[in-house]
Amino acid sequence: MGEFTTGMLYPRKYEPKVLIALPKSRQPYFHRNINRDWNAFFLRDEWLETAHTLQFILNLSRQCVPLLWFHDAEDNGWGYRLFDAGFEVSSATISYSLDADMAEAEFARLYPHINLHEAITESEDVRQMYDDILDRVARSDQYRREVSKGIKRACPQCFNRIVGPKQVQQLRSLFDLQLLTDFDDDTGASLLYDSVDLFKEILGIEEMVWVSYSYLASGGQK
Repeated sequence: MGEFTTGMLYPRKYEPKVLIALPKSRQPYFHRNINRDWNAFFLRDEWLETAHTLQFILNLSRQCVPLLWFHDAEDNGWGYRLFDAGFEVSSATISYSLDADMAEAEFARLYPHINLHEAITESEDVRQMYDDILDRVARSDQYRREVSKGIKRACPQCFNRIVGPKQVQQLRSLFDLQLLTDFDDDTGASLLYDSVDLFKEILGIEEMVWVSYSYLASGGQK
């Protein structure tokens, strides 16, 4: 089982405002210091699914407190939502399985009589057929368009309230579609899979790892 992390980060200088506001969330929560620059709080509504939770976050951000909801599911992908001045101003979602999902769909279209999940472990020919499709998908315009959908609201300039110009420029580079969808022909390595670590490094939140409301509520049992 891979890492699962999710929580709401904010610059540490806003701690007094956040500590006063947190009881208004009307749900259990944890509050933690992440490092010298960042704090985080963890709500039971980890995915901001209820209207009340979302309204609480928007109201808190309206008090000049920028809030960065961050999640990292190591096996599947990562993303964030940035709230500022009462609005969600930036967001991004990176999926690690997008190319495989598209390749499986294409395989099913081309070979509807073959059960891929059963045959791929038994037949080298089927595995090679799937690998060829996966390679074509990863190089296709359609794949780039799908990746683009996840970063179209990234808006790196919206981070200028919490990081400096250098970091904003680094975020612009990170969310460059060409770089995210490019990969090394020899190794198969892709920036897409390293993007979460680069994002955390740019913002200085490397310590945001293996932590969530569920994890803390369980007493730290992974």
